[in-house]
Amino acid sequence: MEPLQAPARRRRLGELGVFLLAVLVGSLSGMATSMLLQPWVTAATAGTASVAVATTCTGATHARLAHRQPWMRLLPKIGVGAPLAYGVMRLVHMLLGS
Repeated sequence: MEPLQAPARRRRLGELGVFLLAVLVGSLSGMATSMLLQPWVTAATAGTASVAVATTCTGATHARLAHRQPWMRLLPKIGVGAPLAYGVMRLVHMLLGS
C-alpha cells in the first residue's frame, strides 16, 4: 500500500462511521416514536410517523457530525421536517391507495 492511499482509506472509514452512527440515531429515534405513539394512534399511523422522524433525525445527525452544524440550528429543522415528511408520506400512501 502506498503512503498516499492510507489517508484516503481512513477518510472513507470515517465517512462510513458517520453514516452508520447517523442511521443508528435515526433508527432509535424512529423506534422511540413508534413506541410513544402506539397507545394513542393506529399502528399504521405510528409506523408512518416513526419513519418520518427516523429519516429526519438521520439527516440532522449527519448534518451535525459531517458538517458541524450546531444542534440548536438543527432542532427547528427537525421540528418542521418530521411533520412535513409525515404529511408527504401520507399523501403518497393516499395516492398509491395503500
